[in-house]
Amino acid sequence: MGRAEGDELRRWFADRGLVAEPIAASTPVLFFDEIELPPVTLRRVRHTPLALSPSSSPEGDRWSTVVLQTEGVTDWGWADDERTETTRAGDALVHPASTLRVATSVVASARIEITAPHLPIDGATRLPTADDGPSWSALAAATEAILGDVARVPPSAREQLGAGIEKLCVALIAARARDESGASSGGSHELFAAAMAVIRDEAVRADFSVQHLATSLGVSRQYLARVFARHGCSPRDAVRRRRWEVADALLAAGFARDEVVARSGFASARSLARVRRESGRVPGEVEMPPVAPRR
Repeated sequence: MGRAEGDELRRWFADRGLVAEPIAASTPVLFFDEIELPPVTLRRVRHTPLALSPSSSPEGDRWSTVVLQTEGVTDWGWADDERTETTRAGDALVHPASTLRVATSVVASARIEITAPHLPIDGATRLPTADDGPSWSALAAATEAILGDVARVPPSAREQLGAGIEKLCVALIAARARDESGASSGGSHELFAAAMAVIRDEAVRADFSVQHLATSLGVSRQYLARVFARHGCSPRDAVRRRRWEVADALLAAGFARDEVVARSGFASARSLARVRRESGRVPGEVEMPPVAPRR
């Protein structure tokens, strides 16, 4: 494993088309392994808090990078797109070389990065996590095994190993496609639990919306609606129910109606009254499942 710090760290990232800006006051430190297995390049990086932004795109638009977060947290921002993604240990995403605007780690971060041409993607997108099936673990284990003993990988085997890693990347992307089409449900259950946790914490904000929910989870509103439909409700139903739960408790505690509105997320007293009138007591008759703790 290589080590770089300070200016040497900056040069290492610069050679790969990235500008590295330390976030902490201390000298930045990077540990890395890297190997080229045509047609892919494998990297394992572990570094102190950094902000990484592209200085150029030497690999061109046809190259994409699969990221497996193994430790810490990284926030990703995309060029010409207000959407952001956050990856934690066990998460994954893939993005074309041209889409990256910034990758920020405010805590120490460790990732596996696999750069490959012609992966079947249209833009930056989240991929199934380590909890969603075997694809993440298979790709991580294969990459770790290769990078753990780079010196013993003979040149004659590199092309075959590279083709195998590329197939595992495609399998991880395909697992995401199956989940969005409804053929696989493991990832959707995780997403539903995460969505319910966000709703529990944030629905009482007056500016919270279904679009905000979808954006925070890194999925489209359409996909989010399909996931909720499998549980017999809609994201809007869940938001309204959470707001009513809070409002009902505040009313029972004797709070004034205007304060109840302000604290529960309803747009107005009229909105609160309409929800109460339309549904009797609780908006919607759907029995919402308990919320899993957020990771």
